[in-house]
Amino acid sequence: METSLTNSIKYIANWKNAAPAPVGNPVRRLVRHALLSTLSEFKKIRSNHFLRAIYCHYVFDDQRERFEEIITELKKIGTFVDTDTCVDMLSGRRPIDGQYLHLSFDDGFRNIFTNAVPILKRHQVPATFYVPTELLGASWERTRDYCQLVNMTGVTEMIDWDELQEMAAQGFEIGSHTRTHARFSEVSKNSALLEAEIKGSKQDLEDRLGLECKYIAWPFGEFRDADDRSLQMTRQSGYHACFSAVRGTIYPQTTDQFRIPRHHFEVEAPLSHIKGFARGMWERTV
Repeated sequence: METSLTNSIKYIANWKNAAPAPVGNPVRRLVRHALLSTLSEFKKIRSNHFLRAIYCHYVFDDQRERFEEIITELKKIGTFVDTDTCVDMLSGRRPIDGQYLHLSFDDGFRNIFTNAVPILKRHQVPATFYVPTELLGASWERTRDYCQLVNMTGVTEMIDWDELQEMAAQGFEIGSHTRTHARFSEVSKNSALLEAEIKGSKQDLEDRLGLECKYIAWPFGEFRDADDRSLQMTRQSGYHACFSAVRGTIYPQTTDQFRIPRHHFEVEAPLSHIKGFARGMWERTV
């Protein structure tokens, strides 16, 4: 019989490519899957002109081919734009005169650097990467605790500062996801902690990368996770915009630049669902 120590060694040896944990009640997931599959059959794009932000968290080694297929299919739906262009369109400084997509990645896992970035470069797709600065290159123990926080079944290696510097040098936008993946609404009553998480993470990135950190995505992403005080701190800290994880419609000159909606997907989701999100399926009016 294997000892607990042997099992622990095997577990630690595989920590760099852990799988995500399914979220929520399994019956509800099945119902949601069926509903999304039905909705995705309606191929019509909701508008001839749109700007839609989408995001995910990881691309594991065995998902590279699938991720490239997703990027190829999404390019048929819209033109990918960088975050500066996205914010200019949202604010009305540039017209939304076609079908546009904005892509980002949250949480700072290393497999985005090793697996997603080469594909994005090959397809000339811009993307923004939101990272928790205190967890970059973290130890197994620290990463284990973080992965539990963000609902991973195992422990998945974090990107380090050298790799982040390389991504920035290749033209990818690096944004903040706070220092420790803090929930804005939980730290907002502590002014010093709120400033450390929001303004401090911006300073971390600017000091280490030598570039302005213009954008932030708030962890957990629902409206209840970011109160007015925390979003005011993002403005005061010098960010140009802040992204949520709420599936919502972007309305130029109307959508709050510090509550920008995004559509969440992961690579293992059915392609029809991902394409549906890019077309505006399941979208709230916010």
